[in-house]
Amino acid sequence: AVVSTQSTGRVAYAKIAVPQSVFEGHTLDEWFPLSGKLGEAKEGSINLIISYTTMPMITLPYQRIHYPYAGVAPQHFTPRPPPEISEADVNNIKDMFPEVDKEVVRTVLESKHGNVEAAVAAILQIMEGDETSQQ
Repeated sequence: AVVSTQSTGRVAYAKIAVPQSVFEGHTLDEWFPLSGKLGEAKEGSINLIISYTTMPMITLPYQRIHYPYAGVAPQHFTPRPPPEISEADVNNIKDMFPEVDKEVVRTVLESKHGNVEAAVAAILQIMEGDETSQQ
């Protein structure tokens, strides 16, 4: 740990070995002496509270980007606009699922990029999940 009031120099320092007990779930709450220009352990002290927690590993899908021409940087592109969601498609799906709110139908249809069949399948899957959770 280095304590500094200036970005250009070190005012005081401490060498701290983290005990194995911290890695076993215990919390360390101790004061440590600081060293510096005045000498070893003569610059004051610092209170450190150290704990260790393992986090679940999150894996993200790996996507390899292939550029067909070696040495050519990717060009900037304009993403295509979201598909137009017709009121007729929303109403048709709403007629199939009268218990589903119209805005939910629109949101599902948007998430499926205007694909009516995919939106109907998604709503059916949601409905099946609701029936399972109510039993």
